[in-house]
Amino acid sequence: MYAILMLCAAAMYGLVSPVLRIAYASGLDPATATDAQYAIAAVCLWAVALFRHRGKRIDRRQWLLIALIGLMNALFCYTYYRALAVLPASVAIVFMFQFVWMATLIDAIWHRRVPGAAKWVGLVLILGGTVLAVGATGASWKSVPFGAALMGLGAALAYAVNLTLSAYNDPDVSPELRSALVITIAGLAVLAVFPPGPFVHRLMASPSPTLFWGFWVALLSQVLPTLFALVAIPRIGGRTAAVLGTLELPVAVVGAWLLNGDHVFPIRWLGVALILAGMMVSELRLWDVRRALDPQHSMLTKARLRARLVKSREVPRR
Repeated sequence: MYAILMLCAAAMYGLVSPVLRIAYASGLDPATATDAQYAIAAVCLWAVALFRHRGKRIDRRQWLLIALIGLMNALFCYTYYRALAVLPASVAIVFMFQFVWMATLIDAIWHRRVPGAAKWVGLVLILGGTVLAVGATGASWKSVPFGAALMGLGAALAYAVNLTLSAYNDPDVSPELRSALVITIAGLAVLAVFPPGPFVHRLMASPSPTLFWGFWVALLSQVLPTLFALVAIPRIGGRTAAVLGTLELPVAVVGAWLLNGDHVFPIRWLGVALILAGMMVSELRLWDVRRALDPQHSMLTKARLRARLVKSREVPRR
């Protein structure tokens, strides 16, 4: 259930690029799109949070965590856009996708555990598939500016830290409220870098297309992915979320093919297949199929889960 939510969040992130290309063709510019997505997302999430707010109150530790997640969201947005301004899109994506091994390394250091061989094999398949799926050629890597490379890696690190921190959100606190606070903090930080002047001017001049495309970009890039991720990641962990989050790139390739009419070369489809294979090897534990199909093992697993659920209900709430 929670893994499916994370996959849905990644799929929505993947649709952002094809939708943005259509929005840009309609006259929207990157600065306006950035401000619009945060402003509209904040309005939508607060509207939901005010009507569906329930759960525990946010304590001091959770406030700090939410603030850090919001700042990491803004830092990712800033560094990735700076990288895209200089680097070819394919190279910028490869840099950004380094968040997969960064999140795995952070998880290993924090929990003092070394991932198994299957996890590393999955990572290699995902990173190799990323290079193929974006169509990055040798020419794309020539004369890559050092500063732009740092921005790309900074975006990857910010996203990896974001995923790791999200794992420590209290699931008993309303996810709608957490999402609204994260986007509000991130939006305020982004406004310091991208002043709202172009967005306001565009909104006054062409309100209908600005609000229309701003809504769809906000829905796919901020509203639903943030809500789904903040529900799922505390349950599945930051490292698993990072691996499942790589579904973003295959969806982006398919979306560009269907929505933008891009011609996708076979080598890029091979990259998509490698990413999906890496996810399966790393997370689905295909080598345990026989145990999963064993009735006795299945009954034992259900009994353990039932006992864990009963035990969790017996723990008094503060």
